[in-house]
Amino acid sequence: MTRSTDSGAQPGRWLLYRIDDNGNEVAMRRFAKRADAEAAMRDYEARGHKQAYLVREERGPPSP
Repeated sequence: MTRSTDSGAQPGRWLLYRIDDNGNEVAMRRFAKRADAEAAMRDYEARGHKQAYLVREERGPPSP
């Protein structure tokens, strides 16, 4: 998985997933900003591939 190239950004917390025909979700890229993740999702969707894409916020480990 690659990270977005925001200079000085904290580790990404928004993940772009690809969903295949069988409903399997694969994390593709990590972004610091939701808007960047959604822009990448629209770019992939515009290519006309059969897969679906989705953006989700990454959840950290549960608090003790």
